[in-house]
Amino acid sequence: MKRKVVKAVAACVVLTSWTAGMSAAEEKEHTYLVGFEEGITPSLIEDVGGETGDMWEQIDAGEAQLTDEEAAQLSSEDGVSYVEPDQDVKIQAVEGLENWGLERTKTPQAWDDNVTGSDVEVAVVDTGISTSHPSLDVADGYSAVSYTDSYNDDNGHGSHTAGIIGAYQPSMGLMGVAPDVELSAVKVLDENGSGTLSQVLSGLEWAIEQDVDIINMSFGTLTDSSTMKEMLDEAYENGIIVTAASGNRGEGEEEDTDRVEFPARYDSVVAVGAVDKKNERAYFSASGDAVELSAPGEDIVSTYKGHSYGPLSGTSMATPFVSGAFALLKEAYPEKDASELRQMLQEEAVDLGAEGRDDRYGYGFLQIPDLSGAGIEEKEDFGEDNREAPVEEDIEENPIQDDPIETPSEPLNAPAGVETEVVENDDGSHDVYVFWNRPEADVLRHQIYRNGEAHGTTDNGKLFKDESVAPGTYTYEVAAVSVDETESGRSDEVEVVIEDESFTWPEETASPSDFSDIDDTFWAAEAVRELHARGVIQGSGGEFRPEETVRRGQAVTMLGRVIGWNDAPASTSFSDVSRGYFASGYVKAAVEADVISGFSDGTFRPNASITRGQMAAMLGRAFNFAGENEEAAFRDVDAATTGAGAIAWLAEQGIVTGYDDGTFHPESTLSRAQFASMLYKLGEHLNE
Repeated sequence: MKRKVVKAVAACVVLTSWTAGMSAAEEKEHTYLVGFEEGITPSLIEDVGGETGDMWEQIDAGEAQLTDEEAAQLSSEDGVSYVEPDQDVKIQAVEGLENWGLERTKTPQAWDDNVTGSDVEVAVVDTGISTSHPSLDVADGYSAVSYTDSYNDDNGHGSHTAGIIGAYQPSMGLMGVAPDVELSAVKVLDENGSGTLSQVLSGLEWAIEQDVDIINMSFGTLTDSSTMKEMLDEAYENGIIVTAASGNRGEGEEEDTDRVEFPARYDSVVAVGAVDKKNERAYFSASGDAVELSAPGEDIVSTYKGHSYGPLSGTSMATPFVSGAFALLKEAYPEKDASELRQMLQEEAVDLGAEGRDDRYGYGFLQIPDLSGAGIEEKEDFGEDNREAPVEEDIEENPIQDDPIETPSEPLNAPAGVETEVVENDDGSHDVYVFWNRPEADVLRHQIYRNGEAHGTTDNGKLFKDESVAPGTYTYEVAAVSVDETESGRSDEVEVVIEDESFTWPEETASPSDFSDIDDTFWAAEAVRELHARGVIQGSGGEFRPEETVRRGQAVTMLGRVIGWNDAPASTSFSDVSRGYFASGYVKAAVEADVISGFSDGTFRPNASITRGQMAAMLGRAFNFAGENEEAAFRDVDAATTGAGAIAWLAEQGIVTGYDDGTFHPESTLSRAQFASMLYKLGEHLNE
């Protein structure tokens, strides 16, 4: 039986979707999640030959072991609302330096008002919580993993999250946001930070049944899950506040790219992003419409497994700040429901970035409201001098200096799994992110080499950001460095190519001859001559024939010459474009660049005339532009018009104009002179 697995690297869990790669003939069973329409009905699973697993009464759903064929059959049965594969979960966080978030969020002021989270129950759905840690008081717990009934944390991530919410060790300067909360450890991930979605669901159902006040989740997935959504909607409907990390996938290259992961995307969940010490979005923090609040997420010191402490970074660290804030509000205003408490934090947040709610910071940076009006009486047992000292092993004198991981005694191996991602910034510069797998032995820092030379170091565990990298070809390697400054060998080399995407005209050819049908008075003379000089357009018999319509094959050829596509003869997927066709290489290149597509009958129709709208669309895709106001350009162009966005952009730049009656005629054919003028003006604009 194949189950999805996740690894704990520290800050935000990534759930990756399961892929059914086996054929039905192989009769391999997989774990599926089954939703029932009217109450749990295990017999429906058994009737198709499957085996039942955990059942979740809160949402009328359950776990089943099924072959692909059985799953398909079950999905069509009456009484079954859905059948979906189980998924993997993976936590991600990185080591850092110091704690700073409490003061920035005005948490101590709440303590001054005697609000500390008393009698509020918070379930930390994670790797468990260290039950022996002197700074943590675990009230209850549940284990959904297969190898132990204990909810003790054998990884560290869950303890770190729990400490940000509710650690209490004032003598060491180690405090959580709500130090008097009742912590419940819901262990759904193992010692490696691995687990299945079904384990997470079992843990969530336990938390709902315990009627906790807040659920904190520091994991995510790129795949939507009906089962997960139903469970979290059920929790919210029961009055439980649910928080989740937005994810550590950073910001997309396009402004409207949504990088927030599930379950943070669900309306019933408060999606939390991370900010750094400059109150700016942490580079790893995912952006998207669902982001509701931002909180400290860089270099946050908290409790770790056993009796240790240490700093980590990630949206996983930001999320418990928000959970702790909700715990304070819940104590201060127990009569308010979850939506009212959400609104309080939304209104109190410090607006960052674009005015109002935005996809980078949500409503803004977390701030604890003034709770002096709540009338909470002074707590005699709260404070450094009034809390009984822990009976466990003495904690270290300077936890902020401590690495949460013991010093490795074995030689370090070179980091494995090195990957890179290039991100284009708004100003056109490029950043290179270098990722690698957490090594078997934990290390002090990592040394990054670029083109064979030492280029930078990072103590964050598994990520390095190389900023403002110029166009060119680069190689990256990573080495681990131990606490005694011993360096491992270097990782495998990874090559990165950053293209120079600025536009330049093709070189001029030697003294091209003039066309006999183009003189100085012709309206498009300059465009025709310049493009002819650069080898972009050619005539026939000494003529340009400016009034002839442009054919699809000719348009692709001229565009290919401007961009510099490979013109070598090539086989294409179109039945009417053979290798011997003069533009076959350009046609293939245009298809690979997603600039053109064919017709449903498998043809390209290279000799068909191209319309004005089609040409605008082709240019827009080739040069990656589109207008912001598609409806304002011409009265015969709307959102459904081919090339609408490109037409609007070309009009905005003055590259195309319409007719006197305010129309563009997108369905009309395009003459050779018109196309030459459009292409030349566009090139000049891009070349500025």
